[in-house]
Order: sequence, then C-alpha cells, then structure tokens
Amino acid sequence: MLSTTSEYALRMMVLLTQAEGKPQTCAELSEAGGIPQQYGWKVLGILRRAGMVQGQRGRYGGFVLQCDPSTTSMLDVVNVIAPLQRMEDCPLCRETDSSRFCALHAEMDKAMGATVFALGQRSLSELVAHRYSDHS
Repeated sequence: MLSTTSEYALRMMVLLTQAEGKPQTCAELSEAGGIPQQYGWKVLGILRRAGMVQGQRGRYGGFVLQCDPSTTSMLDVVNVIAPLQRMEDCPLCRETDSSRFCALHAEMDKAMGATVFALGQRSLSELVAHRYSDHS
C-alpha cells in the first residue's frame, strides 16, 4: 500500500531516531536499512528538502534528524514522500445515485482512512521504543 520510497524513508527516519543525534552516512543508513545506496541518496534528499533531516559535511559528517521524533508521526514522513489520498468521488456512481460512493469505493476509502489514521498514531520515538511482535 505504501510506495517503496515511503518505506525506505520510514526505515531511514527510524534509524536516525535510534542514532540519537549521532550523524549517520548514507552508506550506513542504506546498509542498516537494506536500501540500495543510490536510492538512499534520493530519499535523504527529499527528507532534507522537507526539513526532516539535516546533512553535515566533513570528516564527522552525515545525516541527523532535524524534526522532533516524539511529535513526528509515520504519516508525517509518508506525506513528505507520497501523500496518501482519500477518495473524492466514485468513478462508478452516477449523478442520480444518492450515495457518495458505490460499495466497492466506499470500502476502498474506508481502508485508506484506516491506514491514514494508523500511520498518524505512531511517532518515530514510539517506533524506536517498542517492538511489535504481531503483524495485525
């Protein structure tokens, strides 16, 4: 449901949260996150332009969080990369229909709403502090 780029951004943001302010290179983040390094540069560039990370050059350089991990949600990260869109209209409904969506698109919008809600409920700090054992 999430784009690969969003998934990689979430991995990098969690790794940077775990680093607790110690600069991490793109190579370190990519290796730890199982992300191709060229793709890692792309993701870090997007996150930097959005003000979520800061890059530092030099011998002790790397990337650090620029946002507050206790208030930055998974949804905040995803929305920087590829904002999740709720449905606005139904391509199957006719103008004479009384409901906004047909049954198919009502269920799809409901699922997207649940995803948006769930991603908005967990901060980066919470993700680092907890290990979730089930995938439900």
